[in-house]
Amino acid sequence: MGKNTSALASRYIIDGQITDATPRQILEALGAVPQENIPDCNYDDIVDESADPAPLGEQPAPSAIPECARATAGATRRSFPLSYCGSLSRLAVASAALDILFRKGSFKLGDITVDTMWEWDEGRIGSAASFYESVSCAAEYIEGLGLKLRSYGYKSTDSIRLKVAASIVGDAGNEHPDTLFEEGPFSSNDPHLESGRLCPENAVGTSGNWLIYIPFDTCRYRLGGSLLSQEMRFPGGKSPDLSDPDYFIDCYEVVRELIEDGFAKSGTAVGDGGLMTALGRHCRGKAVKADISGIMHACEERDPVKVLFGEIPGAIIEIQDSDFDYLDVELLLQDVAYYPLGQFSGADGELEIDFAGRYDIQGILQSLIHGASEGED
Repeated sequence: MGKNTSALASRYIIDGQITDATPRQILEALGAVPQENIPDCNYDDIVDESADPAPLGEQPAPSAIPECARATAGATRRSFPLSYCGSLSRLAVASAALDILFRKGSFKLGDITVDTMWEWDEGRIGSAASFYESVSCAAEYIEGLGLKLRSYGYKSTDSIRLKVAASIVGDAGNEHPDTLFEEGPFSSNDPHLESGRLCPENAVGTSGNWLIYIPFDTCRYRLGGSLLSQEMRFPGGKSPDLSDPDYFIDCYEVVRELIEDGFAKSGTAVGDGGLMTALGRHCRGKAVKADISGIMHACEERDPVKVLFGEIPGAIIEIQDSDFDYLDVELLLQDVAYYPLGQFSGADGELEIDFAGRYDIQGILQSLIHGASEGED
C-alpha cells in the first residue's frame, strides 16, 4: 500500500472495478467504532487484483484419517490463505459466537456483541483485495446473524487473519447507547455472561448416553482453506459456503435452550479442524463409536474426510437416552437437522469412527485425544 493510503479509509479498485464503500464505511454502517483514530483526509485509492482460487488437488484418502487427526489436533490457524479470506472470515465470526454457547449466564444470539481485529500482511499482490473481501464478508455475516459490532481495528503484520472476540451487550464495561441496540426477537431483557460453563466440555460418557452432532449451516462439506489443508499442505479446492445465517440463528437458539435447561450433559463447539477435531476434544478417554454414515447419506457425500474435517460451524452435545425423544421433537419443530453419532458404552476407552458400514478406524490416536486442547473456557 502507498504512503498516502489507508487500509480502512481508502477507496478500493479491485480487478478494475471501483468498490461501493470503504472498509471503514462498511463497518461503521453497523455501528462500530475504530479502536484507533483514523485521521480524516483524502487518501489515495488502493488498486489490487483478486487472488486466484486454490486448485483442487489430491486430497487425503479415508485410510489417512488417523494421520489427518494427528495433524489437526492442537494445531492453530496460522494465516488465512488469500483466496479463502471471505469464507474464513465468516467462520471466525461464527466461531466467536460459538465460543460462549456453553457459558453460564442468560443470553440469546442477538445479545452478543463482537470486536474485530484484522492483522494483515500488505506485501503481496492480492492481499489488499482479500482484506476488502474479508471485511465485506464478515460485516455481512455479522449483520445476518443479528450480532452487534462494537469495534474494529487493523494492524499491519506478517500474517493474514481476522480475530473476533464475543461478549454480551449489557455486561459491565460493555455499555452501549440504548438507541443502537433495541430489543429484538433474538435478544433478551437482561442478558449477562458469567464465568464457567453450564456443562463440561469432556463427555460424561454414562452408559447409554447419546452423542449428538448439530451443524449450524446447510452447506456442503469442503476442505478449501481448512486447518487440515494447512497442516497436510494440499490444495483444498472450494471452501464451505456459509451463507445461511437464518439457519445458524435457529440452531443456536434451540441448542442454547437445551444447554440452559440441563438436557446437554456435556458439549463442545465445532469450528477449526472440523468435526473430527471436536470429537477428539469431546470424547477423549471415553469408549464410543461415532458413525458418520448418516451425515454422508443426508449430504450425499461419499468422502468421509470432507465430513470429518470440513469446517462447518456447529455443536456436539451429549444427552441421556431418556431425553432423546424430547430432543427429536424440539429440533424437528425448529426444522433443525441433527445426527445421532452413537451411544457411550460407559467404559473408559477410545474414540472410533465408522462410516457407511464399510470402514472402521479403531481407537483413533488415544495419545492425541488425551493431549487435545481444552477449547472453550
